[in-house]
Amino acid sequence: MSLVLLLAAFSSSALALAPEVELGESQFANGDPAASAATLTAYLATHPDDPAALWRLARSIYEKGELMSSAGRPESERLPLYAQAQALAHHAQEVAPDSGLGYLWEGVALGRVATSKGILSQLFTADDIERLWLKALTKPDHYASATGNSTFPGDVYNGLGQFYRLCPDWAAMKWISGTRGDIDKSVEYQRKLVAAEPARIEGLKELGVSLICKGNKQDDAQAKAEGRLWLQKALAVPAKGPIDKIDHAQIPTILAREADACEYSRDGYEDTSESAYTGK
Repeated sequence: MSLVLLLAAFSSSALALAPEVELGESQFANGDPAASAATLTAYLATHPDDPAALWRLARSIYEKGELMSSAGRPESERLPLYAQAQALAHHAQEVAPDSGLGYLWEGVALGRVATSKGILSQLFTADDIERLWLKALTKPDHYASATGNSTFPGDVYNGLGQFYRLCPDWAAMKWISGTRGDIDKSVEYQRKLVAAEPARIEGLKELGVSLICKGNKQDDAQAKAEGRLWLQKALAVPAKGPIDKIDHAQIPTILAREADACEYSRDGYEDTSESAYTGK
């Protein structure tokens, strides 16, 4: 591959970063999203249009919300963080429309609003989330944090895998939101993540969850058995950061509640059936 083509394969996020952005990146990779957010917020006060800083701040703020959720902090404290992350990621798209990272993190923020408020109350955002992540996959970025806890396109595969599992798949959903769930697509995207990153705990866990969900929906005992194996593999990989530790802690509950696998998220379990939506 020529040098020109090699450089074209990487987004500006992989090129030279401002020292403050480098520091924020290191703080995030080493499991301190609060410090990363503080560093990047201070930098963006004087460099408000730096896309590398914008999407990284969105990511750090999102992960702060994840840690708050695992600590039992109320939705009212977390939702403003997700709204801020969404706005930052959207601005990253405005200043760098050819990078996929802004589309990725706006979709992540919207998705977490949905699981926090209740998926059935946020069905109108489903097609927006899907559109953002599918658009992200059309971009040429390649990125991995130093500890591998955040990657591109791996994070997009993970997002779409969870989306197609959690999004309702009843026929009326297509009319309500323009899209619908698809457990086979969910498994497909999680397999892509695991193939690219075979030691990433979240990917192993989510592939396991999607396969057990597929087994429940399609009466497929083999899919369930495979799903259990992936969950055990996830437990066997040493945790590298706080999110890995949360996933390790939740896997025993996932295994104990296999019948509810389709409704699992880090925020908890939610009935997304058509009867729950219509009240009938």
